[in-house]
Amino acid sequence: MSLTFIRRRAFALLAVLWVMTSAAVLALTVSLAARESIATVRNRTGALRASWRAESCLERARASISDALVSPALHQPRSPSAWLALDSVVSTSPLMTGSSCNVSLSATGTSLDVNEADEEMLRSLLVTAGFDAARAYSMTAALLDWRDADDVPRPLGAERDWYIDAGRPPPRNAPFADRRELHLVRGFEVASVADTYLGVERGRIPIAIAPLPVIAALPGIGQEALARVAELRLSSASPIDLLSLGAVLSQGAREALVARFAEVSRRTTAEPDAWVLTSRAEDDVSPVSVAIEVRLVRAGTRAAIGRRRSWTE
Repeated sequence: MSLTFIRRRAFALLAVLWVMTSAAVLALTVSLAARESIATVRNRTGALRASWRAESCLERARASISDALVSPALHQPRSPSAWLALDSVVSTSPLMTGSSCNVSLSATGTSLDVNEADEEMLRSLLVTAGFDAARAYSMTAALLDWRDADDVPRPLGAERDWYIDAGRPPPRNAPFADRRELHLVRGFEVASVADTYLGVERGRIPIAIAPLPVIAALPGIGQEALARVAELRLSSASPIDLLSLGAVLSQGAREALVARFAEVSRRTTAEPDAWVLTSRAEDDVSPVSVAIEVRLVRAGTRAAIGRRRSWTE
């Protein structure tokens, strides 16, 4: 057997092996692509099913709200008390009890809007929430540095250089886009106050239901006024306004409130300006969940949608 013949046989064998390997790789690539396509379709289908469920729960909640605003069996028509307690109205509605719906409502103004609050308001809230004066001052300075348009740090604040040196994302130098962004600010990394009392949703502060630290952020509201708000909540089912609050204050506390009355009245309300309704649902087959959020504003005896957004979690 000649050497040339052997070489030809070896070349043919190598060619066959290369063809078989290429075919195997191609088959594997096609198989992986098919699996990815199937997974993508499965996730899309799951997201669609979860979206349908979230929409169903959203409409159940809206129907509960409509019933509460017009039905004398629950509340007087157009009564502000129904709008004031919209979260409990929905949670106890026959349309929601016994269902698997995961819905939540939060009134605007029950968290302090960090994009609108000034330095005095932020410090007052933090002190009332339990931080000592020095830390409250430092946290406030860092928060204001994050949202302002420059890179010049305030005394005890933190700007771009501090975050870069610490290996952390630098400030936006713009208003906060989301409540979760607060945890990026120095001093707020693990502070629960960011999730409990601070937010980015615009709205006047409803005195009757806002947390006391949020009430304390209002100008002209001292410790006595704060204590009276707590007492009025226990003794009265009616919405609390500045007039009813002023009537139970001592002369000194009343004068402090009157001195800032124009500003505090602009920032407060007897009942919420709006409610944020969030409906979440999961798919039973794929690991997909969908959230739908709407901002509801009162329009007579109905709740109109002022904003809507959705996302996959």
